[in-house]
Amino acid sequence: MILRCTTIGILLSSVVGFSPSHKGDFRPHLCSQEQRFYLSATVNSDSEKSIPGFNAYDVDAEMAADLWTVSVSAEKMFDREAGIPFLDSKSKDYFVDDVQVKLSRKGGIGLELLELAGGRDDDYGLTIISGVSGNAEAAGVLAGDSIVSVEVQQVSTVENAGSSAKVQELSESFGCECKNFDATIGLLGSFPPEIDSLILNLKRIQRWPKINVVVEYPPIQCSDPTDNTETLVLFAGENLKRALQTRGIVFEDRDAPKCDFCGQKCTVEVYEGLSLMNPMSITEEKILKQLPKCRLACKTIVGHNMQEGNARLKINLNEWKNKK
Repeated sequence: MILRCTTIGILLSSVVGFSPSHKGDFRPHLCSQEQRFYLSATVNSDSEKSIPGFNAYDVDAEMAADLWTVSVSAEKMFDREAGIPFLDSKSKDYFVDDVQVKLSRKGGIGLELLELAGGRDDDYGLTIISGVSGNAEAAGVLAGDSIVSVEVQQVSTVENAGSSAKVQELSESFGCECKNFDATIGLLGSFPPEIDSLILNLKRIQRWPKINVVVEYPPIQCSDPTDNTETLVLFAGENLKRALQTRGIVFEDRDAPKCDFCGQKCTVEVYEGLSLMNPMSITEEKILKQLPKCRLACKTIVGHNMQEGNARLKINLNEWKNKK
């Protein structure tokens, strides 16, 4: 066997395949086979132990299987051509992250693969990792991940006339994003024995961290001055001003100066959750040096470094000075 591992078994039952819809993405249809393939590796194999720290936003394999889908863009995107299938999440509450791991092949790579969709003549499908052990577990691979490409690195010696030999490290990448079981396992098993490790580029479904934001309006701007708050849920990584406006928050501050960046009146006072926001730029610090709790909403990102938590802020600050 080319791949240095032990085949434990192939299990057959039922799964779904997919076919193009009129919208350009893929929709499931029933197919006849489910396939699992296990490449064994002992738990105490001598690969480097590099399990990352616990990530509160990871999901289990069962949820990942429910969330994975395949999408196709009708237009060219910055990282892919038009019409090329790519892995996507069915829910806006979850996102697809990129993960790279180096995986030893000594003793087997320790992956169990599950085909969620297939049955097409062009080898497109949806295959995920349904179980990990040994080297895969040690490298930080999670059940629910999907392999998008495999890189191999080889060292060669180049002889130069009249000079000493030079050592070159060559790297080659092989894609398998949105491929069926046979194409994926065929790639993993295609490398010669002298390649002792593989670099796996993975896609991983994770939950979007959320920020619960209480926005306080000046009482003068409310029909009921005692009910002047709006509670919103924002996603980590959103621009504060854009996020508030798309959720119906109105910036209307008659006496405030216009922002040097966006040309609008976007200064907010943050008195809870300031640490959940990105650091100020030097220019923003200079503009707001007399207002230590304030931020320019157009320059503020919530959930900095993928944090989640609670925030509370006031808007339309000059209107707080006015009374009905």
